[in-house]
Amino acid sequence: MPDSAPVEPQQPAEQYPSQISCTEAFDRLTDCYSIGGLVRHYYRHGEFNGCSKEIERFKFCILHGSDPVRVQQWYREEWEMNKSTKGTSEDVWSLRR
Repeated sequence: MPDSAPVEPQQPAEQYPSQISCTEAFDRLTDCYSIGGLVRHYYRHGEFNGCSKEIERFKFCILHGSDPVRVQQWYREEWEMNKSTKGTSEDVWSLRR
């Protein structure tokens, strides 16, 4: 019996949204660049935010927002990336103590 690591199942494509709102993406981008958004991010994470995720989301929406297959693929890639690089603000607070 070979030892194999358990494989985590991927979510089916139907579980990802097939539409993306460019208005919401723009709102997130402007919120990120606002004074409050920058201060909040610095307070929570201990570094200034370049808003790169928000820029990429808005650019993707403008270019590919009408293609439901690409939108679902983008959401799946975002989910997988966030799952692998997930960190919390508690990481910063443990350093500050």
